[in-house]
Amino acid sequence: MWALLKSFLFYIGFGINVIGILVSLVIIISDAIKGSSSKNGTWLLIVLGLCLWLALCWYLKSIGKIALATNMVMLPAIPIGGYGLFILMFIILKPDMR
Repeated sequence: MWALLKSFLFYIGFGINVIGILVSLVIIISDAIKGSSSKNGTWLLIVLGLCLWLALCWYLKSIGKIALATNMVMLPAIPIGGYGLFILMFIILKPDMR
């Protein structure tokens, strides 16, 4: 039962990270098309680093280190998910910022 929960949490964290990577790539590509930002190199390196991190987590899960892989995948997923929820709250609640 515990292994099933860890596996489920792994996939949730992995999904959150993949969504974060896809959103970042959309922002990088749209900025490159518009030519509005010249500092995408650092942002792209961060995204590539996160891709390598996720590849390492997937490898650890595939060799049976599910607990370590889940902990590692949740390390960036918790702040990314929290930021996503915060942005979602702004979209849904539409606060008046006067």
